[in-house]
Amino acid sequence: MGKILEMIDIYKSFGSVSVLNRIDFSVEKGEVRALLGANGAGKSTLMKVIGGVHSQTKGRVLLNGKEINFKNPHHSKESGISVIYQELSLVPTLTVVENIFLGREFTNGIFVNKKAMLKEYENVCNEFDFNINPYTITSKLSIANQQMIEIMKAISANSDIIIMDEPTTSLTNNEKESLFKIISKLKSMNKTIIYISHILEEVFRVCDSASIMKNGEMIGTYKVSDLTKLKITQLMTGNENHEIIEAKDYCYARYDEDPILQAKNLRTSKVKDVSFDIYKGEIVGLAGLVGSRRTEIINILFGIDKKEGGEILLNNKKVNIASPKEAISNKIGLIPEDRKNLGLILDHAIYTNSAAVQIDRFKNGIFVSKNKEIEFSEGGVESLGIKVNSVKQDVKELSGGNQQKVVVSKWLEKDLDLIIYDEPTKGIDIAAKEDIFKTVEKFAKTGIGVIFISSDLEEVIRISDRILVVREGAIVDELKNDGITVQDIMNSIFNVH
Repeated sequence: MGKILEMIDIYKSFGSVSVLNRIDFSVEKGEVRALLGANGAGKSTLMKVIGGVHSQTKGRVLLNGKEINFKNPHHSKESGISVIYQELSLVPTLTVVENIFLGREFTNGIFVNKKAMLKEYENVCNEFDFNINPYTITSKLSIANQQMIEIMKAISANSDIIIMDEPTTSLTNNEKESLFKIISKLKSMNKTIIYISHILEEVFRVCDSASIMKNGEMIGTYKVSDLTKLKITQLMTGNENHEIIEAKDYCYARYDEDPILQAKNLRTSKVKDVSFDIYKGEIVGLAGLVGSRRTEIINILFGIDKKEGGEILLNNKKVNIASPKEAISNKIGLIPEDRKNLGLILDHAIYTNSAAVQIDRFKNGIFVSKNKEIEFSEGGVESLGIKVNSVKQDVKELSGGNQQKVVVSKWLEKDLDLIIYDEPTKGIDIAAKEDIFKTVEKFAKTGIGVIFISSDLEEVIRISDRILVVREGAIVDELKNDGITVQDIMNSIFNVH
């Protein structure tokens, strides 16, 4: 069909740090191309060159055979390129329709033509089977629906190239299916999709080809039909011995002892009479659709939300947890879903982030020992394989997977009874996921109870001893992880028996 985009001998440096080296990358019209690589491989930087956020230090970009240098994101959009970033760029106070046409409003002379924009919105909804009220304030939508608004925005702009960066991280299985149908329709319209994902099942499902990057270099481009999961991970990591562990082969749960946690009839406006137990060394998965209120349940345990009824018992002792500080003093830890806003202080150094929840142990009298903080942080870096230049660098400079490991490192060596992982593998690569899973096992092995939340049901099966199915703020089923499948969990979620 002909190449729509060509990037030839692309280099990109920030100061003395080189992040892209000798990149050759091209896609054809109507192609769905996966862009794969470990966190820090250079995928996002390469896409930001296409999106006009960065200019290449060296090299040429051709669009429809003509050389072009994108001056800024607006220039890239005008040239027919839409980028849907993992961190959504919607204005939360605007309505859905205002967000979709932001910066390219339809006008009658000097006045905005709201009627024409609404008609165009309805056309897109009808063609792609969307069903979101155009007048809804965007902040009131779920993250999944906000993701759909970003996709609608790209479609309505009639872009020729649409770049999707981890588009399914907040979507349910049904919503993923809707997205895959949209991609198929866009392909039939001769649109080009560049698809960045760490979920390899999606790559095999929707992509024609895959370009794989490692350490800022392009390893190669392959037909998806010629690849396997193992081959992809080997190319991404350069490790021929890298294995994907498909099934859980350990259990440290102490079912012969009393539960470490007993939640009895917990209630809020969003949580309905929830009861469950966690045993020492047990890993309990919470499975449910996006919006099932799994996070709202663990927010009660960590003191983020105040319970309106029910009891929490730790080691058979009734406790009242009214704040995260009280949760920590009761030996409960949390790795939150939103690591950038709730788990890290991005403008602070790695070592101050690592030491944040254990600050008392680093004190000499009334003063905090910087050397002790650094020593602790360096221990976490070594233990978790966090890729850093120095623990004194800002945590915002790290890749997503390494940032997540810093969040986990805060709880290492902490005296805990229970630790909660809320979507810990969101947006991180396969190798980093395995490292996160190893930390779960490490906590369980020492007798700490673990609650593990993930929208990826294969992950829930991979890690959990027992699975609690959550629907509309209630626990509706309990499944022992003994040969169960994703379909078993989905049947339970949708009450199909």
